Amino acid sequence: MDRPQIESVDNEWGTVTADRTEVETQIDVDNPLLLRVGDATANVSYTISANDIVLASEQNNRVRLAGGESTVSVSTMIDNDQLPAWWASHINENETTEVRIEPDVTVDYAGLRLPADRWTHDRTVETDLLEPLQTNRSQQIQASDRTLFVVEETDAQWGNATTNSTPIQAEATVTNPTDIRVPITEIGYTIRLNDIVVGDGIAAEQAVIEPNSTRSIEATAAMDTAALDEWWVTHLQNDETSTLSVEFTATLEYAGIQREVPLDVLSYDRTFETDILDEHSREAFAAGSPTPPANDARS
Repeated sequence: MDRPQIESVDNEWGTVTADRTEVETQIDVDNPLLLRVGDATANVSYTISANDIVLASEQNNRVRLAGGESTVSVSTMIDNDQLPAWWASHINENETTEVRIEPDVTVDYAGLRLPADRWTHDRTVETDLLEPLQTNRSQQIQASDRTLFVVEETDAQWGNATTNSTPIQAEATVTNPTDIRVPITEIGYTIRLNDIVVGDGIAAEQAVIEPNSTRSIEATAAMDTAALDEWWVTHLQNDETSTLSVEFTATLEYAGIQREVPLDVLSYDRTFETDILDEHSREAFAAGSPTPPANDARS
């Protein structure tokens, strides 16, 4: 007997809250000839995973089918508590996420269980959020209209991300062209995603740049991974587009007075997209090859 066929799958985001994210899915099923002359029902399951982390899994039983082609609607809920684990995996995999969407349809008719040919849809999502910090652009840092030091180059890399914290390890090569010592009492930072603060604090404590010398200064900022649920809502509301903003400031001690100055050479904005569901590629499923089910029929 011919199997049911999954013809296409259409996904879009539904209701989004800080706790849950709805995925609305339409699955077009082509029924075999036998099923077109009578009533049949289907058991439908749907799974979304990212870097092997299951974000959502749903099953609807006894969905009625009719005619040669049927459209099955599935509403799947992502538990936003899974987002920190996904984010940490994305960062630790060189800012890469492998998304897998797996619909499964099994038709019940006249005591027979007929699994549809399975389809899986794999998609790679990549970002490059630290690229603006990897530069040899030179910038003068001034106070009271006097150049105190010059940032010659900067670099940055991610530390090991966890479900609690995502560290950014930044480094700057700094030259003091003056004849006086320049103490930096601290370097502060603020990290925002779509204007939502997801990290702030002290990135580095006291360092001294000696006269007419060059040295490296390290700063470590950290995102609060566990606080990403509020950002996630804005990310989906903006069509899966976000802006990462990182701001660094330095507190300098000069002529007996402390001054806070912006470190613009380390501060930047970076816009990125994800398109996790690949919403604009309905035919992506139909373009691939079906994955055969484990068993031909089950009763």
